[in-house]
Amino acid sequence: MLKSARVHIAFAVFKVFPHGGVARDLRKFATACLARGHEVRVYAMVWHDVPLPGAEIVLLPRRGLRSHVRQRRFAGRVATHLRANPVDLVVGMNKMPGLDVYYAGDSCFEDKARSQRPWFYRLTPRYKHYARFEQAVFGSAADTHILAISTPQTALYRAIYGTPEHRFHALPPGIERDRATPSAAFRATTRAALEIGAHDRVLLFLGSGFVKKGLDRVLRGMAALPGDGAAKLHLLVVGDDKPGRFARLARRLGIASQVRFLGGRDDVPALLAAADASVLPAYDENTGTAILESAVAGVPVLATANCGYAAYVERAVAGLVTPMPFEQARFNADLARLLDSAGTAEREAWSRNGRRLGEDPSLYAMVPRVVDLLERVARGDESRLVVFHAFHYAPGDPRHRDLVPAAAACREQGMAVRVYACTWQGDVPPGIDLIHVPVAAMSIAAREARFRRWTDAALRDIRVACAIGFDAAGMVVETSPATELLAGVPPGTLAQPIAPRTACAAVRARFAFEADDVVFVMLGGDLVEQGIERLFVALGRLPDELRKRCRILALGRLPPGFGAALRVFGLGGQAHIVEDGLFWRDAIEAGDVFVGLPYAVSSNGWVFDAMAAGRAVLTHASVTEAELVDEADGGIVLATPFRQADCDRAAAELASDEARREGWQRNAVMYASAPARYGRAAEQARRIRSLCGTGGDPSARRAGRHRAAVPA
Repeated sequence: MLKSARVHIAFAVFKVFPHGGVARDLRKFATACLARGHEVRVYAMVWHDVPLPGAEIVLLPRRGLRSHVRQRRFAGRVATHLRANPVDLVVGMNKMPGLDVYYAGDSCFEDKARSQRPWFYRLTPRYKHYARFEQAVFGSAADTHILAISTPQTALYRAIYGTPEHRFHALPPGIERDRATPSAAFRATTRAALEIGAHDRVLLFLGSGFVKKGLDRVLRGMAALPGDGAAKLHLLVVGDDKPGRFARLARRLGIASQVRFLGGRDDVPALLAAADASVLPAYDENTGTAILESAVAGVPVLATANCGYAAYVERAVAGLVTPMPFEQARFNADLARLLDSAGTAEREAWSRNGRRLGEDPSLYAMVPRVVDLLERVARGDESRLVVFHAFHYAPGDPRHRDLVPAAAACREQGMAVRVYACTWQGDVPPGIDLIHVPVAAMSIAAREARFRRWTDAALRDIRVACAIGFDAAGMVVETSPATELLAGVPPGTLAQPIAPRTACAAVRARFAFEADDVVFVMLGGDLVEQGIERLFVALGRLPDELRKRCRILALGRLPPGFGAALRVFGLGGQAHIVEDGLFWRDAIEAGDVFVGLPYAVSSNGWVFDAMAAGRAVLTHASVTEAELVDEADGGIVLATPFRQADCDRAAAELASDEARREGWQRNAVMYASAPARYGRAAEQARRIRSLCGTGGDPSARRAGRHRAAVPA
């Protein structure tokens, strides 16, 4: 990672109190910035928390009878202080004018004003204040960077304000690792301290803001449990809020003795260990960190679908998600099912799946990701932007082998890197913006076309140094004047070849290949597109004795009816088509010849892997990696346009001339195994960097923002 120069960062927040989610995130961000050697200043109206060592805390007067008046005056005082005491970056933990970066910890105010309030609310001074502050951050004319923690909320902001997509930086969750490893000893000791029996059930409600998080729904659900379901159930309510109205509701429902208000607590891991289930039926919840905290601790969760992190629970099957729009009867049934699952296989599965979810390192990655972004914006690197895009990124897709190495190398060399993808499999390298493109259509072709239109529109909206596509033909530079960028760096060589797995003998035995059989290997999701019938024809035209020694091992899909074609060509029983259950690398190693004969211009990174494994290659000049085969003399490259007669002669030569085939194999492995041939991502990144500007002057932009901030 490129070491960052020391920067001065100011955070602005209305209130800091110990157990507030935004305040906790502020403390984590500020601490991480200090650990990297940056200067930190925090502006606040209220600070009800322990000091933040190493940070400058600036408490500004809290004056005004109403909260929106106090907030307006606070924003003005922050702007005044900044003009006299400038910094490199201003980060807002609440919405206000004058921000370089906003951490989107709150949900969309305008959406709630439209959907949850009567029309005349929009005539009040309170509405006008909050709408103006939100507009200052999300308006299409603003340029504030937005650290987004909720995909549904991002969609709302874009729909209401037309905020350009490139201003949103999606963040992973940021839960603390101690949530994933609660000590088993905590369960008995915590229950004993709370005077809860070993066989009683404990339901945990975590979160400050009882109204917003739906505590009333939980109480009504408890009261509706069938039979004496609530008799040995203890609801532990943990969070800083006024419990009065909810205590009264519990008394009216006859469950007051089962409800305990514990206030804000620092021993969350101990409470998670003591709990049997966790619940969050929120009216409005941006993320719902408690959902993930509970799930990774092995505590089954019940949440409503409007919670931002409910999707994690649903995908991992770590509990239940009550759909929206909310119905109390459906929630009551889900709560009864959650609590009645004790000792069942379903509960064990929920708990096991939650713990498995906790093994995902991305759940704990928010803080370093945020600090990376703050450093980048403070340096002005946002204008030195490189965009990579791939419709469906999969690590095993040969078209995408160079994407992650190239993106990571660009980031290492100080460039801002963003990736557009409709779907993404695997991990995202640190410091890289991954934007999931929301396209939908009945067919793959239609989705690809919409993805392309969406990407083109996004690139028109932003200043980008270089745009690189990774679909049909591999790594293709699309932004002028970068057309010569790839010269001298052959495709498929940015990543290292995949190491052999020494599975050749086992795979050949699995398919009963004899020692003198010549095995032709083809890989691809759609084998027809890869030209497998061209191989069928070529082998079918071989003399009988030679044809009988040839085998085909293909990993991918074939439409029904090709079995008849194999019999027509005399290849019945000699072709093995495997859709899954075989690793592509093992298939390459089990073969003698790697084949790629596609109909369209395309990339096939497996060509380089096959050469590194010491396999001769039969391919066509329309494959971008064919130049590697020519340069290495590692097989046969058919000329364009494709002629079946040329393919027939090449297949016959590869099948019959063992000495020539072994020579190609030696050439291939010698060429591909030379260190200078692969791992060239840094070289390509240097070429890309030459296109990037030095970035604008962030200080001038900040000065304009601070002058425009609301006066006191």
